[in-house]
Amino acid sequence: MRGRYLAVPITLSALILLAGCAAVGPNYSPPSLPSLPSSQFPASFGEPPAGLGSGTVEVEWWRTFDDPALDNLIQRALAANHDVGIAAVRLDEAKAMLRENRQGFLPRGGPALGYEKRRRSEIETLPGQPRQIETYRGAVDASWEIDLFGRVRRSVEAARAQAGSREALLRGVQASVAAAVAATWFELRGIEAELAVVADISQSQRESLGVVERLVSAGSASEFDRLRAEALLRNVEVAAPELERRRAASVNALAILLGETPQTFRLPAAKPARDALAVRTIAVGDPAALLSRRADIAAAERTLAAATARIGVETAGLYPEVQVQGSIGLVAGSLDAMNDAGVLSSFLGPVIRWSLLDTGRVRARIAASEARTKEALIVYDQTVLRALQETDDAFKAYGAAGSTLGLRLLESAANREAARLARVRFSEGEGLYLDVLEAERSDFASRRALAVARTNQRLAVVSIYKALGGGWEICSEADHDCGGADGTPALRFAKQITQRP
Repeated sequence: MRGRYLAVPITLSALILLAGCAAVGPNYSPPSLPSLPSSQFPASFGEPPAGLGSGTVEVEWWRTFDDPALDNLIQRALAANHDVGIAAVRLDEAKAMLRENRQGFLPRGGPALGYEKRRRSEIETLPGQPRQIETYRGAVDASWEIDLFGRVRRSVEAARAQAGSREALLRGVQASVAAAVAATWFELRGIEAELAVVADISQSQRESLGVVERLVSAGSASEFDRLRAEALLRNVEVAAPELERRRAASVNALAILLGETPQTFRLPAAKPARDALAVRTIAVGDPAALLSRRADIAAAERTLAAATARIGVETAGLYPEVQVQGSIGLVAGSLDAMNDAGVLSSFLGPVIRWSLLDTGRVRARIAASEARTKEALIVYDQTVLRALQETDDAFKAYGAAGSTLGLRLLESAANREAARLARVRFSEGEGLYLDVLEAERSDFASRRALAVARTNQRLAVVSIYKALGGGWEICSEADHDCGGADGTPALRFAKQITQRP
């Protein structure tokens, strides 16, 4: 008799020991390098353009521009941007799912109260017993799945990897928001520089038109010259409305990035833009460091890990599911009898379920999980290759922007001097006013092009840092608020949800 009672604990102990030894499905190992056609991952970015060098990538890269207004905008965006808030909430969801999966290691159950009133048939009723019976039950039921083949462990692995992917995606959004704010800010400052050129040239053209009108009155110039001067003035002035529209659009874009309405957003006070770029040398690191810094690569790797773990979850369906179920409580035929001595009821024992008839369905799910894992690996390789492409494109764009800016500087200087000489020659009676018009038209075009070239150079720097995946690292520091719009009082519905009991 004693051996019979010992059989259950011994059996359970053996099952628990076995559960700690096996987990079906493949064990995940991170991919070291993508599957390149040449089977060789580049050790460096090649010969970078002038101004780029090896070294540790700047974390708060926007500070290298020495623009306090830009620093302020990026900090505000990281604290209030809605895309960051969405990514943060999705990370919270993934962490909650991880906590739920971890509960699979623990018993489940709780109090159970029941009442049953039943009328038995004559065949079921023994002589002398009532046909109508009542049963009252109050017990604590519990069940515990012994993770014999690792279904729970693989589920936790998949949930942990999914949470890691969401965290990486949050970092990617933070880096993208910082880059978007910087790019929009530089576009805005570039438009303002173009507007300044338009205002300057317009003033010069008004003065020229006044000179021509006086010459027409004196008989020294023709009406044709006056019309050409007025046409050039209007040609300059007509650029202002479109530039103002683009400026307003850039301001609105900044407002949305900062989680504010366009109607109430106000730009921070900014010092005059510098003609020369403050950034001298950009440290770009190497491709190996890019793998660990780019958030999209980290997210793709964690997604691959999650897909691999889910193969084990589905594979566990081929094997028996072992549970330990137990209950202890009171069972009686009436409420008054619940105090009697003989109403205590309890049981404890293993339950084995094995869905042998569902093997075909399980194997189909395993095949689907394996296909999703292969897809995740391909996506990882593609993400790495695109990261290398983006960095190379950004480097080439930076080199081209620098060369273009140098040529635009020479062009603008030559056109400005040509316009000055044309005006001097015309005032001295040596040249035609048509020469003045052509020179001033070229001066206007080249000065606007120079402003655009300066903007493009700054945008090229932003593209480099975006391609390198820099900027999110500051959000791990305690003195930086990077919570996104989840922390703003404007989201009253979200606040109500978090305050619910």
